[in-house]
Amino acid sequence: MLHDLWRFRDLLLLLVRREIRVRYARTILGVLWSLVLPVAMMLFFTLLNFSRLVPASSDFAAVPYPVFAYCGLLPWAHFSTTLTQGAASLANARDLLRKSAFPLEVIPLSRLLALLLDLAVGSAFLVLLLLWHGIPFGAALLCLPLVLLLQVAFTAGVLLVLSASNVFFRDVAFLVQVGVMLAMFVTSVLYPAPSMVSHPWLAALLDWNPMSSFIDAYREAVLLGRWPSLALPSAPGPTLLPGLLAAVLSLLGGGWLFRRLSPRIAEEV
Repeated sequence: MLHDLWRFRDLLLLLVRREIRVRYARTILGVLWSLVLPVAMMLFFTLLNFSRLVPASSDFAAVPYPVFAYCGLLPWAHFSTTLTQGAASLANARDLLRKSAFPLEVIPLSRLLALLLDLAVGSAFLVLLLLWHGIPFGAALLCLPLVLLLQVAFTAGVLLVLSASNVFFRDVAFLVQVGVMLAMFVTSVLYPAPSMVSHPWLAALLDWNPMSSFIDAYREAVLLGRWPSLALPSAPGPTLLPGLLAAVLSLLGGGWLFRRLSPRIAEEV
């Protein structure tokens, strides 16, 4: 799969540029619209936290809750938006698929890569928040590209499965919208995982949730200056191990399934 993507890299980049251009065409704010959802959610859940509806963690006691929440909402926004927009990408690209011969995975993956621009803009806003609140930048920030790479690999594998499935069952795209909304509340997006230890089933779910693993790694590096751990989930503190395993399995499994379904996808659309 990677070999074919490299061969058709010019087409992939062309689709990425087209996706970015079309999404923000004729808008006043342009790419700044990518900030609206995470910032609005940050403000909303900050109000909830003032009412003690969202638990806080002693590890992050010195971190203002808006910064804590936004640091989790930013990677989650990329993950959830990629899946909700990308699930129907193959089904909506009927004309393109019938006109040209190219690896079909280029279509959904172009959505994923285009949304990295939104993530970059959101990250710039996070830097401003950190500077405003006087949160120092540490050497642990050097691990962020690796964490992002693992998250992109995990998201790509899931996206390939969902986009292929939606070609045969058009309900998948609608189920994804509901699924990502519910999944946010069983992922440590708005609260730190240690705050849920009184709920054993949720604690176990958080321990092995790949997105919780990535989000915890971002927060540890950005807000606390700690390097991610690769310990087993049973060890104290957050660990990147579930995310690492999920990224490898998702990319390999999703790529394999997509390739198996590719001949039927071209016929079905």
